[in-house]
Amino acid sequence: KAVADSSSEGRALLQTAVGAIQSGRWDDLTNILQENAPQLQAARLRLEQQALERHASKAAQARGETPLLQRQERGMEPKAEGSRLVKIASAVASWADRFPWSALLVGQLVVIACFAPAFGYHGYIMDDTVGIMRNPNVVGEEFSLTELLRRDFWGLPMHGSGWTNKSFRPLTTLTFRLNYLLHGLNSCGFHVTNILLHCLTSILVGRMATTSLGLSGSWAAMASVFFGVHPVHTENVLYLVCRADILAALLGLLAINAYSSFFCPPRPLRPLWPILGSRPFDNYSPTLPAGNWSAAGLLWPSFLIIASGLCKESGFTLFAIPILMELLDFVNLQATSAHRGEKLNKRSWKRIRLRVGLLLASTLLTFIARYRHTGGTSINMSPQDNPISFESDRQARVLSYAFLHGIYARLLVWPHYLCYDYSMDAIPIVRSFTDCRLLLPLTAYLGFVSVVCLLVKTPPKHRRAALISLALLVVSYLPASNILFPVGTVVGERLMYVPSAGYCLAVVVALHSYLEGSRGKIPANIRPVATSRGLPGRALVTKDLCSWGAGSDRPEALRRGSKVLLMAGVSLAYLSVRCFVRVTDWESSDILFIRDGARQPTSSKTQFNLGITYMQMQEWEAAISALVRCAHADPLSSLPFYRIGQIEILRGNFLSAESWLAAALDKFGASLMVRDEEVFHDLALAMFQTGKVEQSETRLRIALQLNPDFAKGWNNLGCCMASRMNLQDAVRAVRKAVQLNPENPQYWANLAVLSQHTGDPNTAESAMSTAYQIWPEMPPHKDCAWEFAPAG
Repeated sequence: KAVADSSSEGRALLQTAVGAIQSGRWDDLTNILQENAPQLQAARLRLEQQALERHASKAAQARGETPLLQRQERGMEPKAEGSRLVKIASAVASWADRFPWSALLVGQLVVIACFAPAFGYHGYIMDDTVGIMRNPNVVGEEFSLTELLRRDFWGLPMHGSGWTNKSFRPLTTLTFRLNYLLHGLNSCGFHVTNILLHCLTSILVGRMATTSLGLSGSWAAMASVFFGVHPVHTENVLYLVCRADILAALLGLLAINAYSSFFCPPRPLRPLWPILGSRPFDNYSPTLPAGNWSAAGLLWPSFLIIASGLCKESGFTLFAIPILMELLDFVNLQATSAHRGEKLNKRSWKRIRLRVGLLLASTLLTFIARYRHTGGTSINMSPQDNPISFESDRQARVLSYAFLHGIYARLLVWPHYLCYDYSMDAIPIVRSFTDCRLLLPLTAYLGFVSVVCLLVKTPPKHRRAALISLALLVVSYLPASNILFPVGTVVGERLMYVPSAGYCLAVVVALHSYLEGSRGKIPANIRPVATSRGLPGRALVTKDLCSWGAGSDRPEALRRGSKVLLMAGVSLAYLSVRCFVRVTDWESSDILFIRDGARQPTSSKTQFNLGITYMQMQEWEAAISALVRCAHADPLSSLPFYRIGQIEILRGNFLSAESWLAAALDKFGASLMVRDEEVFHDLALAMFQTGKVEQSETRLRIALQLNPDFAKGWNNLGCCMASRMNLQDAVRAVRKAVQLNPENPQYWANLAVLSQHTGDPNTAESAMSTAYQIWPEMPPHKDCAWEFAPAG
């Protein structure tokens, strides 16, 4: 009955359309076609499937085989509807195609579930302290736009003699400022913001699948979830300063989607549910923006790409994606004109040239403006940041960088091994072509070349979508590849945030192409149809064409669909579980440092942070073991030697402490982490305890020359001089300490003790009274007490 009603409605619709054509009522005909687009699409798909089934039956009879329908009736072949799992997937896919926005939002529930533990995380990790807690643009009492534009991402002046890495990301810093105004330095709010921004970016990845690649809602939702749960993104989401990458991707994807909507709408690709055998056609109508030719429409995408670059420098590279879209549309336009034997549409060609010219001009002006504002792009790196760039052997540098490309490819394809740092000996330099580690980049290069070669054999619609996806992967990865310039890190998982969007989209396009099975040449009886814009439209379907290109048997399409469902389901399940487990690693700095320290025993940074964690837990042996591994991986750094010296002081092993601290003076320091005066001060303390009083006093005076406002140094210098009976100078030194830090009761007590010895009871009584006011439970002081507080 339903089929009969549908047929009668179709005949009535056809009669109405024919009447409109005969009477010349073209507006009415347009309205009829627009209002009944879902029904027309459903009818077209039904006729296509019926033609396929008839062709399959004829082909089977010609080969002397039993037709498909008869085999099904005899129980020789499974039903075309497939298994229950395929039916469920088909129904879900049809719903996602009818309601693409709802499907994207539902998909984010999976993403939120993976990152759910992080909603309650507190605390700052590593560079979060510098980028947020100590950044004057974030926590300053008054916000200054001038200071925002004058300082780099870490709050350091970009112009002057001080250190800066030229990372100008004012929009990211501005979001940190907004977080600070809302909830202060409560890190939970920063984490929640990062998670929500990541979900928005995942949604935009799905929208790009629709607006730029032509995929339907079900495929878009798959791409969105695939991107959202990829474990390589955990660092971007949970390492707060990596919000820069999230914002750059979010604004960049907005720009690409806007440009596609305005100028380069794709050809629609087949939805998932017709291939799987379901027929919920009545409410589906694949629609895409028609596009316009106004050059003024360039302002919005260009503005978004510039904003993306002001969040993270790699965002500027996304100017290349709209240019590629224009190039692909020009190739299609030229091919269509040649096929029809016509001249190239001059109006269309002129508009494409105009837009590409404006995009190139915008790109050039943006790079020039940034270069002039930051005063150059040179980065002050150390061997600890990127030891490969300091390697003198050119062959070793090239091979090592190639190996890094393989590591990045592995992070995308198989993100099982994850760590926050890969510095120094974590990735030893590759010096010879016989190094077996080069098999990893070789596999990556061959895989990429194979994918590009396969693109040549795919239909144009898949070719365009795959090329755009791969371009997003390659273009956004270039700044991190060490090809254009050395990067300030060896491997950074955070650098794969934008490239992974292209990777996820490329995987989904590959699954779509496989499911359709279109791997051969286009049959000769298929002729492209030109649209009103001069671009090729949908090819006509004839009785000799299988709808899915996988042969004429419907079970083949079902088998392909089952394989795709299995691959997608297993992959998403693994990625979700791995992502959830990795999120738990970032619960706190202690948990992260302990787990990644065990996972990466040859990284100088992971071992140093592991040693500091054990030091704070007062597990001295474990701390020293980790710091010794750090010193072995990075023998030029003073930090592990300095920290081992501090531990030995806390343990009372002053001779050993003196040896380690003396060695630290000859190494490369890291003034952002530990000031040089602290090293001289602690060495002075160890020397004093070993009886080298005069040498101890010399080291303290050097520390005070480096930092005249070093209160702890003045106090201990006073105690050192008092031991040599230089009491008057000792009192003056302790008075200086009191002036610099009047809230320290130990300084007041030392002043009282020394004043008593110099015959000044009034000062002694007043100083001791002040000390007890600050600390009523302070134990009695009889001698001048040294202060030792390990620097943070």
